[in-house]
Amino acid sequence: MALKETAAELRAKRSKLVDEARELVERSEKENRAMTKDEEARHIAIVGDYRDQTKSPGEANVLAQRISQIERQLAVDSVGNETPRRTSDPLPHEDPENTRNGKHRFSLMKAIRQQASKGQEPLDGIELEVSREIATRAHKPSQGFFMPYSTSRRTRADWDRQKRALDSNAGAGSVPIDLDKDWIELLRNKMVTHQAGAREILDLKGKFAIPRQSAASTAYWVAESGAPTGSNQTLDQVLFTPHTLGAFTDISRRFFELTILDSGEEFVKEDLTAVLARGSDLAALNGSGGTNQPLGILQNTGITATRTVALGTNGGAPTFSAMVELSTIVNRGNAADLGEFSYVGNADVEGTLATTAKIGSTFPIFILEDGKVYGRSFRGTNQLPNNLTKGSGINLSPIIGGIFNQMVYAYWSGVDILVDPYTGSSTGTVRVVALQDQDVQVRHNEAFAVIVDMVSNQTQ
Repeated sequence: MALKETAAELRAKRSKLVDEARELVERSEKENRAMTKDEEARHIAIVGDYRDQTKSPGEANVLAQRISQIERQLAVDSVGNETPRRTSDPLPHEDPENTRNGKHRFSLMKAIRQQASKGQEPLDGIELEVSREIATRAHKPSQGFFMPYSTSRRTRADWDRQKRALDSNAGAGSVPIDLDKDWIELLRNKMVTHQAGAREILDLKGKFAIPRQSAASTAYWVAESGAPTGSNQTLDQVLFTPHTLGAFTDISRRFFELTILDSGEEFVKEDLTAVLARGSDLAALNGSGGTNQPLGILQNTGITATRTVALGTNGGAPTFSAMVELSTIVNRGNAADLGEFSYVGNADVEGTLATTAKIGSTFPIFILEDGKVYGRSFRGTNQLPNNLTKGSGINLSPIIGGIFNQMVYAYWSGVDILVDPYTGSSTGTVRVVALQDQDVQVRHNEAFAVIVDMVSNQTQ
């Protein structure tokens, strides 16, 4: 049997084992009880026993190791086997079926063209296979077709290549432009939560919860032959519920006609997914928790009610001690060892901290220097507002301090793409709608603290 077929079979076996392990946990949590000895033994047999690393790593982990070995070998086998392009090979725009010397890859533009011309479920080839595979994993049908989310992200190598081209020609009077890649992109708000360490859970099915211990038993000093007072551990859970995030773009008839496959592909994917990604990032920071949105840090009363540093009745200028207090609050909550602490603020916050002295006046040392505050990283983003109010204070800005690896994004599927050729039919445009089911939750509120009333010294 070919290695690729073996890997597919192993993935199917592992998926069933993971589902079985999840069902054991969900059943006991639903019945508000600990797992029975038989259930726990079966769960350990599948996922391993984290308490004793000398035992078997678990059936699912063993399969994962075998899959990884096969995939590494397949990657090695493929190196050097690429067929160099010959002058007789078709150019991208001459190859609308996207075969590329027999090498297939998922093409969003091809799928859009097919659905726009043939109606729902018109796909064929690799696009149909990928969409059906994602639907199978998500246990839900698409409304149009599924696009794998991973294909929509420009790789670090792409950005590095572009940066090297710009750096190497700085001051030379001209910079080469790659029309296939270097679109003049829209200037967008920077995303910070993933950069700061937020984590992801992929391919979820139904509601998902992570059990969390919310209180511990208590130790007592007792007299000889005395008995300690009884106390119980307390559990709750972090519940993830799918929320649908959507965006759309209208593609003109001329765009279809003039763009070659590679350039049009990158432009449409990056535009849609850039909007979705920033919508997720914004919700994680400032989502209302209502109107179908996840709950963000600035709206989370579990954080803002007891973990806020106030600068003044009507807001106030930032101080170095206030910035230290944000970190101290996290330390008081015993969250300091969970990961790297970072500060997050908007452009007004960044400029104000960089021009506010913490020591000295003639030769001052500023609160923000070399990208750090109190030795911790500062990350700037205009995802955060600069128009908050407090008392008579207006145009105030927030600052978030926290350990962002305690923020978890959950995704239930790839990106569901709907193609609407009718709304703009009179102008020849095709509307492409992208939808994705996702959520974001904080594992420990204790990992974050906020300021919501900072006065900026920057001109508006």
